[in-house]
Amino acid sequence: MAIIITCAVILLVLVFLTLQYSLLIPASKGLPILMYHKVSENKSDDLTIERDKLRLQLNYLKKNGYTSIFCNDLIANIKDGVPLPKKPVLITFDDAYQNNFELLIPILHELKLKATIFIPVKYMGKVNAWDKGIDPIMNAETLKSINPKLVEFGLHSFAHYNYNTITTKEIEDDLQKCISTLNSMNINYTKVLAYPYGKYPREGQRKLEFQGTLKKHNIDLAFRIGNRINKIPLKQPFEIKRIDIKGTDSFWSFKTKLTKGRVKLF
Repeated sequence: MAIIITCAVILLVLVFLTLQYSLLIPASKGLPILMYHKVSENKSDDLTIERDKLRLQLNYLKKNGYTSIFCNDLIANIKDGVPLPKKPVLITFDDAYQNNFELLIPILHELKLKATIFIPVKYMGKVNAWDKGIDPIMNAETLKSINPKLVEFGLHSFAHYNYNTITTKEIEDDLQKCISTLNSMNINYTKVLAYPYGKYPREGQRKLEFQGTLKKHNIDLAFRIGNRINKIPLKQPFEIKRIDIKGTDSFWSFKTKLTKGRVKLF
């Protein structure tokens, strides 16, 4: 009887650890896409990662055989069959904060890694007003000064709208403003889009119209959140999953997310 109870306890513990920490879930093969936002010298929260913590994470990628890629590499893989490296990783930062320029770029240079930064175009040279925040966003001159071998730029909408709460026409206007503004400022960018808040039309006619709008404006890839590893080849280029890396994540949580997409099973 004691043996049965012991086995039952062990089984329950294993079930708990699997549900809470994905302990017995094997690593997923494919492309992890990491999503960050702000970088700080001494602060961490859900949207902000401390510089030394970020360096530790990116150095882990480097030491463990990951090769950072650009969205352009992913597009070449889809369109022309250009192979990806053995362990690809896409490192992304939303909102083009000035602190990315000051704290992220030196780490990328140091470790010889690449990252994609998604620009909320309306707010270049301003602050993150959509969050009622006061964090500066890079201006056009700063964006153009960044080494294109280290950073590729993509779109994060024009006005940081939730695309699931506005009309198809409003989405089209928003995308057109992104494209015309960046073109007029001679800012090089890749036609890829990270959905603000990870939101977009997901059902029925609205989804079809929305995806038609993306195609009309030659958007090659679009990114949601999802917290999963993407299987290669990609089947849904407008619903690519990114992994939300929080500044509050432990190093163990980061390593788990990198290989499994999330810490908790559900």
